[in-house]
Amino acid sequence: MLYTPTSRQHQHPDDVPPLELVDFAFSRIKDAIYIVNDRERFCYVNDEACRMLGYSSLDFRRMQIHNIDLSWKKEEANRHWRDPRCWKRGLTFETQHKTRSGMVLPVEVSVNHFLHKGRQYSMCVVRDIRERKQNEQLAYAREQEFQALVENSPDLITRFDPELNCQYANPATLAHLRFTAEQLRGRRMTDLLPNARCAQRILQLVKQVVDTQSSVEGELEEDIGVTTTRHRVIHHIRCVPEFDQNGRLTSILTVGRDITAIRYAEKKLENSHMQLRLLACQREISREEERKHIAREIHDELGQHLTSMRMSLSLMRMQFARDNPHMLTQLQNLMALSDKTIQVVRHVATRLRPNVLDMGLTPALEWLRDDFIRQYRCPCLLHAPEPEVLLNDEYATAAFRVVQESLTNIARHAQATQVVISLENRDGMIVLSVRDNGKGFDAQTCKPNAFGLMSMKERGRMLGGEVTIDSQLGVGTLVRLTFPQDTA
Repeated sequence: MLYTPTSRQHQHPDDVPPLELVDFAFSRIKDAIYIVNDRERFCYVNDEACRMLGYSSLDFRRMQIHNIDLSWKKEEANRHWRDPRCWKRGLTFETQHKTRSGMVLPVEVSVNHFLHKGRQYSMCVVRDIRERKQNEQLAYAREQEFQALVENSPDLITRFDPELNCQYANPATLAHLRFTAEQLRGRRMTDLLPNARCAQRILQLVKQVVDTQSSVEGELEEDIGVTTTRHRVIHHIRCVPEFDQNGRLTSILTVGRDITAIRYAEKKLENSHMQLRLLACQREISREEERKHIAREIHDELGQHLTSMRMSLSLMRMQFARDNPHMLTQLQNLMALSDKTIQVVRHVATRLRPNVLDMGLTPALEWLRDDFIRQYRCPCLLHAPEPEVLLNDEYATAAFRVVQESLTNIARHAQATQVVISLENRDGMIVLSVRDNGKGFDAQTCKPNAFGLMSMKERGRMLGGEVTIDSQLGVGTLVRLTFPQDTA
């Protein structure tokens, strides 16, 4: 029934497949197969047709096409089923079939008409397209969501083909460029805006995506408005390649976001930071000047008065206390107290600002090294170049304070057994480092109140350089100050 050769006499018997083989093959096909006669009745169905619709082969023989095809009575469906083209090359269309349980299935039908022993038959290959329809609906829903998002987005969203022609522009882009969709579609931006730097920049980014097959980002600055209201606008542009299922580049999607307010806020914040640094720098300079003044006053004025008082007490002891043991004891106690007071005054003056700083940075570092060894009994080496590095008082004082703070931190926290201070002049750049072999710390997790470290870094910025801190647990810490030389 399914295979009817027209010229059997010219074929070898082995060339003609038996009907059982054809039936067996049709039963293994994953699509449903119907053969319908000219009275629209089913003559044959395979196993998949029975499984898909839930009818037995006997049920099918009692039915006609309109019993399962919901659109059969409609002219459109009849046109598909009876289309003359089915006689030549077949016809494929979509319709709906009803199962025995009443469920409606979307199906794709491929129809071919043929004649057998003078009667017309139609062979239908029917495929369940529920999954395809679900995917199409999902894709359509996503496309609608995308369209709604893009159409209402304030960002400038444009799609280009690999030849750099514009395929789509959302309303925000059209309003910004003052073009209609018809004017822009299928053309290059540089054709419409030949002298506009923005158009050239966008196409440059898009071409980079075409060449590299990867995403590209950039910024675009342009002046918009008339002369009286002209202002600068900054956009962040991101270009993303879009590929088909075969990995071929089909289009480039560009998204431009207005970041003018962000950039102006960043500039304002940067200016504020600069002003704060200048203020901190000025306050530090003023504080050092005040320290210098107070140290000089203490050393010169108070120290001189205490020395005079000490000499007077010594004269009183020689003149009046020889025959008065009680007075001698009192004067000796006062002289000892004067000596201690003079030492305290000298110590305070030195801590405020060592006089040795007036001699230069290298002598000041030598004094700081000796003082550190004397106080903490920790070996400390100083490597300084010859001849001496010449710096003005402001630079020398700031560098001295960085080393002083570093040594203070080592004494308090490091538990080091070796400290090395190095001073170098590298082609006009001063490199001053302090290294210890202490217990180290995690520089990335410093406490928020680590004001000593912040103070060192700020002093580095004051000098036009930087302070870097490298530390490893169990290894030690390296503090390095680098700044340009400013000779005295």
